[in-house]
Amino acid sequence: MSNYFSYFPKTPHDLTKHGQRVQLTNILRRFKVSSVVANRTDAYYTYDIQEGDRPDTIAEKYYGNANYAWLVLHFNDIEDVRFDWPLSTVDFEAYIAGKYGSLAAAQAKVEEYRIYLGRIEGGQKVPATAKTLYDGTRLEERVVVVDETTYNATASNFQKAAVSSYDFEAEKNETKRSIRLLDKRYLGKVRDEVEDILRNGV
Repeated sequence: MSNYFSYFPKTPHDLTKHGQRVQLTNILRRFKVSSVVANRTDAYYTYDIQEGDRPDTIAEKYYGNANYAWLVLHFNDIEDVRFDWPLSTVDFEAYIAGKYGSLAAAQAKVEEYRIYLGRIEGGQKVPATAKTLYDGTRLEERVVVVDETTYNATASNFQKAAVSSYDFEAEKNETKRSIRLLDKRYLGKVRDEVEDILRNGV
């Protein structure tokens, strides 16, 4: 699919309202991959977006063709890279400075108070930390967000943290870093299916 939009249907449109119709590409056509590939866990692998990565550079690196950037975006439900793609360090700091006035202001402002819920083993409280089970299942930290009064009144044997706005925003940015990449074995099947959908509307 060297030219993604070449497979979108054409629609006649009278731009000047004088009866002179031109063929325009209907870029509003949407598609959803209906093949079993979409539901196969072995059809994907996890990729962590690196500093400087873009959808086209990832597509070039993995599929050998930057034009498959749409594939990277589609299978991660990314509609707008401005909001759904992790910011680079430079862009992140510019965003923070624009929103909070400066990096220092964001680091000084408390965004939320957290209490981490541990587990009890042998009558002793064990701090809650992320762990991975033998089968690969990852158990994340269990956390409760509370107000400042509750935070200050919580006993010291609980693990707790006052999270700055800077760290809060950094965490949100990091959650966008892990994406799925379609295994190259299924590239041809998905490409053909999408082309058929866009061309024929099926």
